[in-house]
Amino acid sequence: MSWSEKGTIMPLSRVDNSEEAEFARAIAIALRHELDGRRSIIKIIGRWTGASDRAVKNWLAGRSVPSGFHLVTLMRRSDAVLKVVMVTADRET
Repeated sequence: MSWSEKGTIMPLSRVDNSEEAEFARAIAIALRHELDGRRSIIKIIGRWTGASDRAVKNWLAGRSVPSGFHLVTLMRRSDAVLKVVMVTADRET
């Protein structure tokens, strides 16, 4: 890790295959749809999950997928994210 003027530079786990990229985009769309019209959606999602603003921004941009714990926390709060996960897992009811 290297030190910069703004702090430690951490490696960012990026989406690296097409299925994961599609899942990341679906999560981003679901979150944006669920919170459409609200102010500070990054802060809202951060409060829900305890994730950093940077992580949330990457989720909303579809650049990364929430970790297991964060994903479960999002599913508790967002019906749209829950639906995306259920459809992706072929568990749609």
